[in-house]
Amino acid sequence: MEALEKQIRDLQVKLAQLQQRKSALESSRTNAHLSQSLRYSAALVMRNDMLLLTFYTGLIPLVLSVPCKYYLIQQGETWSDAQAYCRVNHTDLAIIEGDDNMIRLQNEAQRQHLGSSVWIGLYNDINSWRWSYANEPLGSMRPWHKGEPNNSGGRQLCGAMSKVDWWDKTCTDPNPFICFNYTETGAYNYIYISNAMSWYKAQMYCRTHYIDLASSKDTAENSIMLGLVNVYAWIGLFRDSWKWIDQNNFTTYPISWMPGKPDNGLGNENCGYLNNSEVADAQCSGIMPFFCYSVITGQQQIIRVTVQSNQDVNGPAVKVSILEQ
Repeated sequence: MEALEKQIRDLQVKLAQLQQRKSALESSRTNAHLSQSLRYSAALVMRNDMLLLTFYTGLIPLVLSVPCKYYLIQQGETWSDAQAYCRVNHTDLAIIEGDDNMIRLQNEAQRQHLGSSVWIGLYNDINSWRWSYANEPLGSMRPWHKGEPNNSGGRQLCGAMSKVDWWDKTCTDPNPFICFNYTETGAYNYIYISNAMSWYKAQMYCRTHYIDLASSKDTAENSIMLGLVNVYAWIGLFRDSWKWIDQNNFTTYPISWMPGKPDNGLGNENCGYLNNSEVADAQCSGIMPFFCYSVITGQQQIIRVTVQSNQDVNGPAVKVSILEQ
């Protein structure tokens, strides 16, 4: 949730910067006569992962990212073997971030007449468990219930405590929870809140009224917390969800999950594959073709685009014309 909020804030800042630039350009325009064929001139500046589109008479909100070249390998491999191949011969398994890269990948799939599911560089980060407070690592004490964490249903990213041990659960489920603060001596003081909330709301409550959701770093602390629990209670355990291999979070844009996915239906479905522009989870030992990618490097580009006055600058035809230049 925090990562998503940060991404939203970053996008809002970028949007505000673009709007300021647009206003400055509009205020400096001359009163020159505009023909019926309205001309939009754009300067596209590629610097790392940002492509800034500046239009003398407007802005086209095209979501772009680091430009990638995609390579479809039709030989079936496991996810790990596919990644190893891509790292030797290209950069890595394919990441798909931005409209421009989605178009490039689709073009490669059509060129090679792809007719099956393919591995991409998407994975479920099941080993990222940590504490809410300061993102502290778990340490060596991990009293999970037998078979836990198992990600049942495919969406269990948060940790709860029973009267005996730890369980992974769906973060939106309502449960009581345990907060903590410090005593005058610097020791932890645990506070049990019986009002059931989602893990995210519980975290917000604890951070507002105390310090954070409770952490349990040794057997002594864990025993104190166990004594507060009736059935289940949220504690500060959580992990990351699905990520691209470049460590960016999967945000369901420009591609989204297949209906009902991820579901971890067979267990250990921690690798992502692409089918008809949608993604799903599968066991990493499955055999599929795969997409590799490499980053396109090049010089700064200046692109001039002309559209008719009655043409939608947000339409796909305009976006494709930009990407093809």
